[in-house]
Amino acid sequence: MSAALPPMEPEPTAPRRILVVEDSPLNQMIVNAILSSADYRVEMANNGLEAVMAAQAGGFDLILMDLSMPEMDGLTATRLLRELPGPVGRVPVIAMTADSDEADRQRCLDVGMNDHVGKPVERAQLLATVAEWLKPADQRSATAPCGPITEPNADAVLDREVLRQLADDLDAELLVEVLEQFLAETQDRIARIAQEPDLDALTREAHTLKSTAGTFGAHALCVAARALEMSCRARAEAEVRALRFEIPRLAEEAIAAYRVAGYLP
Repeated sequence: MSAALPPMEPEPTAPRRILVVEDSPLNQMIVNAILSSADYRVEMANNGLEAVMAAQAGGFDLILMDLSMPEMDGLTATRLLRELPGPVGRVPVIAMTADSDEADRQRCLDVGMNDHVGKPVERAQLLATVAEWLKPADQRSATAPCGPITEPNADAVLDREVLRQLADDLDAELLVEVLEQFLAETQDRIARIAQEPDLDALTREAHTLKSTAGTFGAHALCVAARALEMSCRARAEAEVRALRFEIPRLAEEAIAAYRVAGYLP
């Protein structure tokens, strides 16, 4: 009587490949840390044009797409991706956006994006949304899961929950490094905001500041940057002048608060 064959080991599956399209090196670092901790294989593109070129080669299971980028924005890139033939043109695209109102969500859907996650990126929401869209189409929920968003106190200088999440995702030395890089970039951006005469260029600077300040828990600075962006779009020059004056003070408050909270030496 022949011996029973041992049970076959399941073949190991390759990590799922995710293309992250994001122009901010700091945001790239945070998203990469979250996805890599879940064993995804992550590749980066710095703008929409790079994303389209990378996606044409195939092999990606999912694309995370920022909206506001140089060279080519995320909406244009997604529109071009959806025109590509075959499976490449059907890869799920998830927007990463600090703009969370219904009109912005609809703009994303209109160009062929499948879903969105907010900025600052919340670990649980990002991983749940990615996992949902990596399922076979017939196994997905009607809507991808979104984690609860807890708003900080309206007057808070720092969003402590965002900072706690960063401390969980990054080791202590790297957290200090990225905070210092964020603050250096912010000081340069604030200098440009103070001098920039063109409201369209100022809108872009305010949008980027809103995103990075939110990512690093500088809540009051993020709120002011959002107000500046909206005031620029509305051509409300008196509000723009007032916010140009207010934003440097809020940045200094954030620096002091990081130090008091022990996030910076």
